[in-house]
Amino acid sequence: MKRFTYILTFLMLAVIPFTACTEDPEESTGSISGYVTGSSNGSDPLSGVSVSILSTGQSTTTGSDGTFVFRDMQPGSYSLQFKKSGYDTTTKSVTVVAGMNNQCDVQMSKENHEADIVINPSSLNFGTTQTDMSVTIKNNGNATAEWSLNLGDNNWLSASQLGGSIQANRTQSITFTVNRSYLSEQKTVVVNLQAFGNSFPITISCAPKNITSTMTVEPTTLKFAADATQQTFTIRNTGNAALTWQTSGISSPAVTLSSTSGTVAAGGSSSIIVTIDRSLVTNDMVTTFIISDGIVDQTITLNILSSPSGDDPDNPDNPDNPGDDPGDDPGKLVVTNGLAAYYTLNDSYDDVMGQYDGFGINDPVFVNGVSGQATQFSKTNDSSILVPYGLICNKTFSISFWVKDLNDGIIFTSKCSDNLNRFTLSMYNGRLKWVCYGDNNRYESRYKDENLSFIHGSIGGNTWHHIVIVSEYTDPNYNDRTWTTVLYIDGKKAGTITETRAGFVAGVDYPNSFVIGGTTKFQDYTLTTSNFTIDNLRIYDSRLLSAEEVKEIYNAKQ
Repeated sequence: MKRFTYILTFLMLAVIPFTACTEDPEESTGSISGYVTGSSNGSDPLSGVSVSILSTGQSTTTGSDGTFVFRDMQPGSYSLQFKKSGYDTTTKSVTVVAGMNNQCDVQMSKENHEADIVINPSSLNFGTTQTDMSVTIKNNGNATAEWSLNLGDNNWLSASQLGGSIQANRTQSITFTVNRSYLSEQKTVVVNLQAFGNSFPITISCAPKNITSTMTVEPTTLKFAADATQQTFTIRNTGNAALTWQTSGISSPAVTLSSTSGTVAAGGSSSIIVTIDRSLVTNDMVTTFIISDGIVDQTITLNILSSPSGDDPDNPDNPDNPGDDPGDDPGKLVVTNGLAAYYTLNDSYDDVMGQYDGFGINDPVFVNGVSGQATQFSKTNDSSILVPYGLICNKTFSISFWVKDLNDGIIFTSKCSDNLNRFTLSMYNGRLKWVCYGDNNRYESRYKDENLSFIHGSIGGNTWHHIVIVSEYTDPNYNDRTWTTVLYIDGKKAGTITETRAGFVAGVDYPNSFVIGGTTKFQDYTLTTSNFTIDNLRIYDSRLLSAEEVKEIYNAKQ
């Protein structure tokens, strides 16, 4: 018995060392689990979410508690994709560590359903004759939109439908009808179409039969020389009612307008800048668009050159090559933005921009100029240049030119249809004088007012000087109507004057002609030209030149 006990004890002691040295096998995989929510605070579980591992194709779906799990995943990085209808698809990365549960919680956002509404056209002008006009509603969004139309308190206006539903990528039409028996005057109203929480305005204009507006557009052809990017045309209303206009048919993406619709008061005008994107012009092109006031459709033609012609690349300043002069190639000009007219006076009195031609009276003479030729006036001959267009038709403008041999007398003036001089530049007692208001131009005592003269050094003699007038009309107190004018001489600011007319002033009658030199008769006195010479006359109608731009023109001698 004792012997058996010794043997058993020996065997147990022999087994113990082997048992103590044996460990559990090391885990070689891990798991991925997570919690998917669908609220901003991350507390609401989101069930039915498809969860996929992009690299392996494994997938599972979250349960009612929003959880998911992938087991027995090899160590490494994985991208998990989460999808559920009505929610934005989400992707998240997770790194699996062997023997661990690797957490991957995700919060999903609901899809943003939007209706992108576009109304074309956004303005309607019934004029004095049309009774029915339509607009098209297009939904460029990704969701159906309910819409409604509010016509306001306008009993003269009705619509084919005042509400509806428009699906994504679909269009609908609304026809507006006017009843002029309810109108006694010109009406322009804005009606709002409401859709998807947004308001989309539609401008509607209509005139009664007994009130008319008359639209004139000039010029109707715009010539863009090589590299020129901007030209201006003017819409005038010579009728007795406000004129509402709009554009259509702009087919070239290279063409943009400063305004595509607007209203011009009776007897007023509005200037529109046409801009060309030269990066989209690869060849010479002719394109058109239409200006309409609801009665007249006026076609505007654009002739656009794609590259310079006639230049001498080896000798860009060769005076013997007419095609190489800056005035003959407006594409080489500096500061062309808003340049409405440019007279280089090289054997011609015409605007090289191709819009406002002129002609000489009483034999002005072509002489050597700053660049190319210039024009010299004779006091004895009473010579002048007449431009039969209103070059200054806005309340903001700039005039740039070169001049020499100045003496007291008229330099230029703008004539209006009431036969008054509206904008007059002259020299009086050796100083430049600038007068804007017609009644100040009418009386000698006012004209000689020292407050209307600039204070500057001598600019007479046989030396070329660069002169720039920058003028702007304001009416800050609805009573003090003020022209503020800045003078630049040879690229430097030389002074500022203000001309104010308090109280009521009749409506401004803008010029219909521009005269350089000659004789200008006022009510009780006369100004005559001196024997001065002028070159490179620029008109920027509706734009104020900056000091930097004036300096640039001066340095370029243009």
